[in-house]
Amino acid sequence: MGDQFISRRITLVRTTELHASSRGPNDLRRACGALLLSCIVLGLAAAGAAGADGSVAAKPAETEQAAHDVAPPQQPQTAEPETVGRPSDVPTPAPKVAVPSTEPAKPVAAERKADPRSDTKTTKNLSVPQRALPADVAQMIGRKIWLNEAGGRRDAITSWNAGEEFASLGIGHFIWYPSTAKPPYEEGFPGLIAFLRKGRTPLPAWLDKTPIPACPWTSRADFKRNFNSPQMRQLRQFLLDTIAEQTQFLVARAQGAMDKILANTPDSAEREHIVAQYSRVVRASNDLYPLIDYINFKGEGTNPSETAVDKETGQRQGWGLKQVLLKMNGTTTESKAVLAEYSDAVQVVLQQRVRNLPSNRVWEAGWLRRAETYRRPIAQLEQAPERAPRKSSRYRADNTRF
Repeated sequence: MGDQFISRRITLVRTTELHASSRGPNDLRRACGALLLSCIVLGLAAAGAAGADGSVAAKPAETEQAAHDVAPPQQPQTAEPETVGRPSDVPTPAPKVAVPSTEPAKPVAAERKADPRSDTKTTKNLSVPQRALPADVAQMIGRKIWLNEAGGRRDAITSWNAGEEFASLGIGHFIWYPSTAKPPYEEGFPGLIAFLRKGRTPLPAWLDKTPIPACPWTSRADFKRNFNSPQMRQLRQFLLDTIAEQTQFLVARAQGAMDKILANTPDSAEREHIVAQYSRVVRASNDLYPLIDYINFKGEGTNPSETAVDKETGQRQGWGLKQVLLKMNGTTTESKAVLAEYSDAVQVVLQQRVRNLPSNRVWEAGWLRRAETYRRPIAQLEQAPERAPRKSSRYRADNTRF
């Protein structure tokens, strides 16, 4: 029916055109108006006929999608500046924590911006093995790190060492700055609180705020005056009750360490060397204690402020995990030999720091003792008698009581 109607309108249009050609201007204007009206009617009739045939116009959603497909790509959003010492995306704690593994991993290409200083002749996929760390092993590691940092003393889980501008809290002596201090080192305590909050660990009300508050004590003297205050007691008990969760935070940091190290290593040959040596240590250590403890102890080795000038070469040298892995050159996969090489490399890097910063010599013996513990599995260290409580080897010795 629609086709017949359209045919009749076409005939009418043609007849109108013929009549108009034989008339005057006024008749021509009227003919044009009739022609325009016919076109409108013709369009409406065609739409009605299409509807009757069952065809439909493009859906609005499809039209929007087509427009989206041809639109120019949006500029990526600029991420917020990452808080120093705080993981950018901290995973939620679980009974098992994902960490580097002994199983061969599928190669994963890391997307990084090209660096003019890097060697781009050969591009290889750098893969880091992954493993799940059981909760009981994480608990043992937490106790050992607490022993390393604070001698395992209950009161030392909240401390402020002489000559420093920050509190040192938890099993890892996580740094927490007051708002009046200028942070020269990476701050770990706010990152720990963010991690625990994400894992739904109940927090003291005065800590459970956004943004995470600065340390409420402004100096060591202020900290000592308030050492037995209700707020400090609550903080201490909270840290004692969350040892396993704090360990998981350290594991999360260790897991992200390689991404951070590789992103700060422009040379492709160095990146491959670092991954190869890291993988050797991972496969040699069932518990990963040597990696987890050292990253907490001396960092990843990527912070420019955590370097010192070598008096012989004039080059700045760091003392983190990156520098340790670059010192390693072995190829054996025998576990005992790999851990011995790792421990030796740690000691070389720490002694190099002492040479560059002679004032650090007062801590050297303790640092080297700590490096020796990397030669054995955590289970063997747990069985060994614990030495007498001592001050943390990480910070300045302080013989005064809290």
